Amino acid sequence: MLGATLTRLTDGGCCRDPVWHPDGTRVLYADTIPGQQLAGTYAVPADGGGQPSMFWPSVATLSPDGTRIAFPDFAANVTRVQEFGKSSTATLVNNTAYVWFSADGRQLAWLERAPGTQPSSNVDRLIRIWTANADGTNARIRGTDVRAGEVAWFPDGQRLIFAGRDRDGGNPGVYTLNVTDGTLTRIVNAFSPRAVHLAPDGQSLVYLAALEENPDANGLFLVRLDTGERRKLPLIGGVRWLPDSSGLIVLPTQADSGVDALVRINAATLTVTPLTDRAALPFRVAQDEWQLAPDGTRIAFTSLDDRNIYVLRFA
Repeated sequence: MLGATLTRLTDGGCCRDPVWHPDGTRVLYADTIPGQQLAGTYAVPADGGGQPSMFWPSVATLSPDGTRIAFPDFAANVTRVQEFGKSSTATLVNNTAYVWFSADGRQLAWLERAPGTQPSSNVDRLIRIWTANADGTNARIRGTDVRAGEVAWFPDGQRLIFAGRDRDGGNPGVYTLNVTDGTLTRIVNAFSPRAVHLAPDGQSLVYLAALEENPDANGLFLVRLDTGERRKLPLIGGVRWLPDSSGLIVLPTQADSGVDALVRINAATLTVTPLTDRAALPFRVAQDEWQLAPDGTRIAFTSLDDRNIYVLRFA
């Protein structure tokens, strides 16, 4: 008998895209503010012991270290960045584009659409990658125009990683971008990689290949960045890295489209360990709306059944 437990945090089917506060005690989510057109960011205790409360009066992105928050100012068409404990805010002139914080909260990246033709609906749009310091200084384009949909920071804040293609839609794969000198390097050659997840230590990544000509080349792959070694995982589904980079928590795709389950995969051996029992603890996650807690013992997710947020503890 596996000892996983399930706790409901919200009522009324209100919520989407839960994320953990870095302190691990709260789960944040966006929801409408009564009497207003725009949504706000709410926080709810992760143990189910309290009601949701307003965390920030707009949708917002919290830095991984919890020191700063970025939020759109639609009236001015900019993004504001505030450091907690300080009254002043920094401004990013970025058309309120979504921003990605570096691990230490001191840098941000965002994407700007670039002019150019779209060769196919299966290819990401042409974009320019911007970075800036969290105080708004040193904002500039890094590298050349590429095709990508999102980016992530390496833990040292020196490089970005993304799945994409070159300007003309060729050379698909997983790339790194050096934010100091703009060097672009393709580290994985794959036709249409998706769902790239960089390990917290920056030494490995996992990505999904789904449109390769050779069926054996489709699936989830784990790549060591120092050696280039690539190994296929024994199942497919949503993945999140454990905080110590020793393995992955996976929400496997269920062939019967029934209830979900969680497993752990050891990054060294690819051994699969079940964490939940589908019969004993049925739950269903809405699409990919789940996130692993900072301590690696719980996930927060939106339920496909009632659209409420739950926490599942498995360790």
